[in-house]
Amino acid sequence: MTTSLSTGRRQADAVRAWRAIRRLAHDPDTLAELRRRGEAKGVTPSVAKALIHLAGEPPEAMRSLAEALRCDSSYVTAVVDHLEQQGLAERRPHPTDRRVKVVVLTEAGRRKAAEITAIVDQPPPAFGQLSAEELHQLVDLLDKLLGGPVGEA
Repeated sequence: MTTSLSTGRRQADAVRAWRAIRRLAHDPDTLAELRRRGEAKGVTPSVAKALIHLAGEPPEAMRSLAEALRCDSSYVTAVVDHLEQQGLAERRPHPTDRRVKVVVLTEAGRRKAAEITAIVDQPPPAFGQLSAEELHQLVDLLDKLLGGPVGEA
């Protein structure tokens, strides 16, 4: 009986934790602030996602970029067109398949990606309620959930 109670409690706690994480990640005020700060840098949310993704990857095929951003190819074409017009990225032939184009950030694109990453890496104000010890514990728990370090600041 204790096992089923503890299993039920464990599941309920997992649901509560997951809801809290989603609530933090999708807080409308936080998202609006991110959008505002990105647009102040001349970047829409879609362009920001593409920049951040392309900054950490080797040259990426347009189809792979669409899959990573979870959108259709025509939308990625528009995003990459914008990146090219701004001098932030360029299309190049794939090294082994001439039919495929890859997207590569320019030096300006890498700088813009770093600026945008710095913006999205700022934690929401709610994190200010945690002590240094609690923040360290949270990072340890997230590392455990993700199977390795969440990343260094």
